[in-house]
Amino acid sequence: MGVFDYKNLGTEGSKALFADAMAITLYAYHNLDNGFAVGYQHNGLGSGLPATLVAALLGSSDSQGVIPGVPWNPDSEKAALEAVQKAGWTPISASLLGYTGKVDARGTFFGEKAGYTTAQVEVLGKYDDAGKLLEIGIGFRGTSGPRETLISDSIGDLVSDVLAALGPKDYAKNYAGEAFGGLLKHVADYASAQGLSGHDVVVSGHSLGGLAVNSLADLSDSKWSGFYKDASYLAYASPTQSAGDKVLNIGYENDPVFRALDGSSFNGSSLGVHDQPHASTTDNIVSFNDHYASTLWNVLPFSIVNLPTWVSHLPTGYGDGMTRILESGFYEQMTRDSTIIVANLSDPARATTWVQDLNRNAEPHTGNTFIIGSDGNDLIQGGRGADFIEGGKGNDTIRDSSGHNTFLFGGPFGQDRIIGYQPTDKLVFTDVQGRADYRDHVNVVAGDTVISFGGNSVTLVGVSGVSGEGIVIS
Repeated sequence: MGVFDYKNLGTEGSKALFADAMAITLYAYHNLDNGFAVGYQHNGLGSGLPATLVAALLGSSDSQGVIPGVPWNPDSEKAALEAVQKAGWTPISASLLGYTGKVDARGTFFGEKAGYTTAQVEVLGKYDDAGKLLEIGIGFRGTSGPRETLISDSIGDLVSDVLAALGPKDYAKNYAGEAFGGLLKHVADYASAQGLSGHDVVVSGHSLGGLAVNSLADLSDSKWSGFYKDASYLAYASPTQSAGDKVLNIGYENDPVFRALDGSSFNGSSLGVHDQPHASTTDNIVSFNDHYASTLWNVLPFSIVNLPTWVSHLPTGYGDGMTRILESGFYEQMTRDSTIIVANLSDPARATTWVQDLNRNAEPHTGNTFIIGSDGNDLIQGGRGADFIEGGKGNDTIRDSSGHNTFLFGGPFGQDRIIGYQPTDKLVFTDVQGRADYRDHVNVVAGDTVISFGGNSVTLVGVSGVSGEGIVIS
């Protein structure tokens, strides 16, 4: 059973659901964090932080910041729409739903009741080639707003965040119904008129939007004539967790918002390190970014009041890193509670920083460790146990500390090197050229063994020869 497997859908069905939910979630933000994401990748934190923050605000020639109307920015909101359409989804308009509540020019729906008017949600449809509606997607937006009203909408959402933690009883549980009760009825009626049931609905969201996902799941049996009780619910970085098994809550262990509330209740750990496992959550996925890797940045523990830790919360980091887990050759070997380290370093940090399991500010990691590299040139350090390491597309250097490790190379994987390779390690090559016999692709150069496939190669540094055992070509 794979790490993101959902109910009885099986691996392939769960992967398809995850991809849809992630596409809908990212669209709900309209690429708001595009400037920060690109600025961080180019400049990092530390000495590069000022440039990263400028990019977050003003963008650049290859990104759009949060301040609208900067002439040299690309249109990242258009790119967001194109991305969700490429994933097979098209926004459904208010007129098609017969809905008369507040909707902006982009088709985003806003909260209906006083106190909820800054809440936002997208409604999308997936159609066949003949134009028949097959599925409906509901994507709740997290704490933010459109660029034009970002500050005022964010303040309104922050009030909702505080009330969810400290406010009236069941505020978090009732959030989706209070904010979008009328809209959700219109969606249910429209879906039913098109011959769809709740089983054909995908509900997703990130952060406060993830809270709304959990809320809708909690309310699904008792409201809207039970239409949503069989919907699929995937929440990213949600501070709350619904009771039962309707929701799969996905998040990074070092995200200060994820699992901040115990169920939907505030406790002492909510403002500090909260790493309590829950039945519905992934519990040990780490975003190995500049903050997590830095000794200086980790003087203070991960916390919602420790602002630098929020770099692990950004939607783009979820879209990229979690998708690499989904596409990993190790996917089916990962369980919901597996320790998974995802390389999310900036370009400057990647050149000198070893991606590894530091197990910081969290419960002790046990069992196997999976390390997933990026598309760049990563430095990856295995631990003392049995690790499963996948470098990715770049020219990676992997350091073996224990033996008994499995290294996965899926083409194209670049020009990789393994330092400290041992006979107890296993090399697995997938989707490579010339699979017939590994011996056709092994040569020894200056004391190193080089295993080549087309334009890709893995060099075992300081190893003068290998046997067929431990090398798998599939």
